[in-house]
Amino acid sequence: MAPPLPGVLDEQAALQECRRLLSETVAGRRAAHPDVELHHEVVRGHPVQVLTQASAHALGLIVGTRGRGGFTGMMLGSVSQGVLHHAQCPVITVPHPEHIQQRSR
Repeated sequence: MAPPLPGVLDEQAALQECRRLLSETVAGRRAAHPDVELHHEVVRGHPVQVLTQASAHALGLIVGTRGRGGFTGMMLGSVSQGVLHHAQCPVITVPHPEHIQQRSR
């Protein structure tokens, strides 16, 4: 029996962990909004490229922001900024909860 390829087992474990986290993250929202159609998909690649490709077939994209890129004053990070420039559909940016709390003070 040949030894496994380097990184293959770790990659499979990482993908399973991503799927688990995704399911946990949306579980409560799915229960609260059973009428909303939801598809889970874990994909590999740079977030801007993957989301831009997905935008070609989407009615819209919702992207979270952390404000850690060069556009901190606008509360946009590098991923949200890149998606805004390259998406082929409308993009909605949602600030990180910390930024919402800081603004309301």
